[in-house]
Amino acid sequence: MPDTSRTRRPQTGALTMAQLALIVALIGVIAVAALFLTGVLPHGETGTVPPPTTEVPEAEPELADPIENTPAPVTEMPVIEEAPVPAPVQDPLPKLDESDDDIRDAVADIPLGNAGQQYLMSSNVIERGTSMVYLLVQGEVPYKLLPIARPKEAFSITDDGTQVVVSAEGFARYDALAQWLMSLDVDALAAALARFTPLFREAWSYYGEEAEAFDFAVISALDMIAGTPDVDLTGARLVRKEAVWLYEDPDIEGLPAIQKQVLRMGPDNAAIVKDKASLARTVWVATLSEAP
Repeated sequence: MPDTSRTRRPQTGALTMAQLALIVALIGVIAVAALFLTGVLPHGETGTVPPPTTEVPEAEPELADPIENTPAPVTEMPVIEEAPVPAPVQDPLPKLDESDDDIRDAVADIPLGNAGQQYLMSSNVIERGTSMVYLLVQGEVPYKLLPIARPKEAFSITDDGTQVVVSAEGFARYDALAQWLMSLDVDALAAALARFTPLFREAWSYYGEEAEAFDFAVISALDMIAGTPDVDLTGARLVRKEAVWLYEDPDIEGLPAIQKQVLRMGPDNAAIVKDKASLARTVWVATLSEAP
């Protein structure tokens, strides 16, 4: 939001009160002079004295005191100019391939946890960020780009000899990840990175798409995460195909990989991720209106 607490500078062509008062005074002087020139007000005695007559002339009206007819001197009011409000100085954007240090400096005061700091340590921060968005839009999970190791514990299942189902005990593997996501200050991150939006767009253009399409790609990615259906996988039946387990329910198995990953975190953790994605979407849309 724009800062409305600062004194606004007068618009170009606008009159200050001092200038307006001076103009009004000048108009008054010109009006008085015009009345003298047109004879509405007397200049004084002119012409010859009439010859004496037998009639007693009426008393000649006294001339008005010339001092009274002289317009009062105009006191010119000084024009007080308001001090210009300096525009905020913003550092120029670095080149895309030289932007890593600038990105790190921009978010230096924002708590990012070990995962966030690990992500920033590697080079090409912006390029990797756009690559993650690209994969998310496709419904994929960018495992290789995420600074988070997969859980060490195996995918938890229950096998009673007649069927294999998902065990709720495995959801706890993702508790730490969900808590980390909850701790991130999305508003602060968006504010710190907003000025780098043109660089993200530039990196996005390397995929052969319009640079501005990056803005909508972020929205699509967040919508996909936030739109993960509310499904509790506890007790969901599994079928084995070669070395992997698949969901027997085609509606679950047919979901994009990123949505199945969110569901594997368990209902509570999935709710945290979805809420965070919805908040990030709201903040991102608001940021776009202020981005260069």
